[in-house]
Amino acid sequence: MKNLIIIVLFPFFITAQETKLNEELIKKSIQWTKVASTGRDYEEAKKFLDENFNSSTFSSNGSPLRIYDKDYFTTPVKYQWINFTTHDHLVQVSPNKNSAVVTFNVDGDYIFKGVKINYAVRVSFFWTKINGEWKKMHSHWSSKSGSVGIPINDR
Repeated sequence: MKNLIIIVLFPFFITAQETKLNEELIKKSIQWTKVASTGRDYEEAKKFLDENFNSSTFSSNGSPLRIYDKDYFTTPVKYQWINFTTHDHLVQVSPNKNSAVVTFNVDGDYIFKGVKINYAVRVSFFWTKINGEWKKMHSHWSSKSGSVGIPINDR
């Protein structure tokens, strides 16, 4: 009887763990967007990064690959966010549970040169687990069809 209960409950236990992991990665991704995109807070960003490798991004303005380093966060940007929301998150975790991709959409508005710009992009984040903590390795931001990302000359 005991074995039967374990067999019956095991799928529920696995599903609950997967749900918890997905929620953790979505929460981390949302926190990162606030720190990196709208907050520009290097001290907070370092909590998501690992000092042993460079974390990188392809920005939604088509600029060359950028490294998430102190310069990235401390160089002033030429635009100001009005609002910024993420939605439609999808989490894909590797079989060994040490890497994951989180994809989602972002919508918002910012002011650039006195003009309000509607912002709409698709995003993917690559996370890796190091010493039990999820760290950001790479992100890719691309404008949705008919929409714009951040300004080309954003700095």
